[in-house]
Amino acid sequence: MNRLNERMDAKPFEPMPVQPIGPSPMGHRIMFSLLALLAFALFAPTVVLPMIREYGAVRAEEAVLVHRCAALQDEIDHRARLVEAFAADPAVNEKLAMIDLQYRKPGEEILPVLPRVYEPAAAPKYVPPAARSELLTPDDWPDWAIRAELWAQQRHLIELFLDDDLRPIFLLMSAGLLIAAFALFAPRVPSAPRPRDEPMPRRPAQPVPGLL
Repeated sequence: MNRLNERMDAKPFEPMPVQPIGPSPMGHRIMFSLLALLAFALFAPTVVLPMIREYGAVRAEEAVLVHRCAALQDEIDHRARLVEAFAADPAVNEKLAMIDLQYRKPGEEILPVLPRVYEPAAAPKYVPPAARSELLTPDDWPDWAIRAELWAQQRHLIELFLDDDLRPIFLLMSAGLLIAAFALFAPRVPSAPRPRDEPMPRRPAQPVPGLL
């Protein structure tokens, strides 16, 4: 028993060495990147395309208002020319006086016709251009954006991501892919090896009563 106590007294307690964490395997990194890209591919169009559609609708309404304002301005200019003619053109004043006095020559028929120069101009009819897709994007967008829109429209992807019934499903799928990427294939950062801890101070062995 004394020999056992001497061995326990001579051998210090040493903790088990901690193995450093290595980097993630290449397959894990590839799967993490693939799942993250798939989650982004579902999330981005589901969120961005409705915003682009609202922007395109606002731009289309703006174009209609611009043409309506132009038509009103033409009407204002036409009435301004009429006022100028009433004030300065004697022929117009003579016709107005004859109409007011109800004077008619024998066999004359008076028709309310103004000179051609004072005829009201026909209001321009604004025909909006045919939309390339439901996004209603304007024509002044970059060429690459228009080509991407046409590519997605030919494959019916725009209608798919604008469907109000499918958009919540796409968002849930995107969240599920992202959670799976972090839960299964999260990248690990290699840790530096820790210095070995100092041995703990030796504690004198206490004899067990009844064994001596």
